[in-house]
Amino acid sequence: MSDDSPTLVEVLKERLVVVQEMSAAQSRNLLNLQLGGGAEFEIQEIEREIAATGVSHALAEALEEAWARLKNATAGMAVCDAQCAALERRLEDLDRRIAAGR
Repeated sequence: MSDDSPTLVEVLKERLVVVQEMSAAQSRNLLNLQLGGGAEFEIQEIEREIAATGVSHALAEALEEAWARLKNATAGMAVCDAQCAALERRLEDLDRRIAAGR
């Protein structure tokens, strides 16, 4: 009779991979957070300039581009958050298996 269940070493290796994936996702999330913050700052600056000098084609275009960057960064953060949640669930499952001595 063959036991196909993974050994403790295999589960620990899988846990390490999950932790590395979580770290990578969190790093992407931090980058998106920084990009989003930069876009928000730029939006505020452009809006101040528009209020002070009036709208121009160049300012309107720059504002549109900054909003697009903010939207992309926000979407990227949502993707990373979903990935981290799924990875956290996998990690919890692996930790239960490790605690059970599998």
